[in-house]
Amino acid sequence: MRIGSLLVGAVLAATCLSGGTAHAADVFTVYMSPTGSDSADGLSPTTAVRSLVRVQDVLRGAKPSTDVEVRIKQGTYVAPPMHDWRFYVPGHTISFLPIDYQYGEGQDGIAGRPVFRNAADLPSGYWLQPRLPRDQTDPLYDGGDSGLRFYYLQVEYYSAGAVSVHGDSERDISDDTYSPPMRKPGSKGLNGNTFFGMVFTHLGSKWAPCGATCYGYGAIVLTNSSGNRITNNHFVNIENHGNYGGHIHGLYVTHFSSGNTMSANRFSHINGDPVKIRDRSNFNTVEDNTFTRTGRAGFYRDEFCDAACLKANPEVGTRQCASYHNRFAYNHLISDYDGDNSSEAWTLQPAGLTNAGGAPCTIPAGEQRLHTAGNTTS
Repeated sequence: MRIGSLLVGAVLAATCLSGGTAHAADVFTVYMSPTGSDSADGLSPTTAVRSLVRVQDVLRGAKPSTDVEVRIKQGTYVAPPMHDWRFYVPGHTISFLPIDYQYGEGQDGIAGRPVFRNAADLPSGYWLQPRLPRDQTDPLYDGGDSGLRFYYLQVEYYSAGAVSVHGDSERDISDDTYSPPMRKPGSKGLNGNTFFGMVFTHLGSKWAPCGATCYGYGAIVLTNSSGNRITNNHFVNIENHGNYGGHIHGLYVTHFSSGNTMSANRFSHINGDPVKIRDRSNFNTVEDNTFTRTGRAGFYRDEFCDAACLKANPEVGTRQCASYHNRFAYNHLISDYDGDNSSEAWTLQPAGLTNAGGAPCTIPAGEQRLHTAGNTTS
C-alpha cells in the first residue's frame, strides 16, 4: 500500500473540513523548522522554532484572538511526548499543517508530510495530549470547543499512541452518590477537533519499547471529546508487544465522546480492534473505512465496565454504562490481524444490543447500541 495515496473525495472533504481559507490578516502564524531554534520568536520562516513546547510558549505570550496556524516545514522533528498542550482560542481554530499546504488541496500540493518521531532514549507516552487549562479564569477551564486541526503530518514511534484528547484531565470523574461510584464527565469536554490526511505509523510498545508491562492505547484516543472529524487518515502498524495487543486501537473513543465522524480512513496491521467505543459515547459514525490485517475480536468493538466487570476489575475505579446509536456502515473489511478472517465484523461486551448496563444506566426507548449497514468483506 502506498500510504501517500489519497482516498476518493479527499480534496472535496478537505475543503469542507477547512471551513474555507482565512485571509492572512485574520490568522496568527507560528513557524516551525527542523533547523529552527527555540530561542527564536517563531513569527517568520527565518525565525522558526523547533518544538511544540516553544510554539505554545509563543502563543501564550502573544495571546492571539484570531485563528492560529502552526506552519511546519518538511523534515523530521525528534520530539519527546508532550502531555501539556493547554492553549486554545475560544471561537477560533489552531491548525497544525505543512508550511506549503493550501486548504482544499491534497497531498500532491505539498512537498511531503513533516514527520514527528520519538527516539529510543526519549520517554514513553503520546506525541501530543491536549488537556484542559489549569487557569480557572480561562474560558475553556470547564471545557468547550478546543478547535485543534491537524493536516498532513506523520507521527511515528510513540509508545502510548499519537494524540490523546483528554477532556477529563485533572478533574473529578467519580460520582460517589452511587455505590459503587459511577463514572461522570469531568468537564464539557475538549471538542470540535479535526484530523485530516495524517499518517499514524509504528505506534505502540512493539515499535517503541517502554518496559515489560507498558503498552499503548490508540493512535487517536478521545476521552470526553465530542464533535471531532477524523477523515482520510492512514493508521499503519499500530501494535503492542506480547500479550498486550488487545489494548491498542486505531481509534479509541471513550467516556462521553459523542457525535464524532470517522470516515474514509485506512487501517492496516493493528493487533487490537481498530475502532473501539466505550462508556456513553453516542451517535458516533464509522463509515467508508478500509480495514486490512486489523482486529483481534472484531473490526469494531463496543465495551463498557458494568457492575460485574467492576467487581472483577476494581482497578477500573468507577462503573460505566453502554453507548447507543453508533453507526458502523459501508466499511470494507478485508482481513483481520491474523489473516484468517475468523474475527467478527463487530462485537459488544457485555453482550446485548439493548443492554444499557443496569440501573441507573438507560438507553432511550427504540434505540440500540449499534446500527450497521452495507459493510463488505473480501
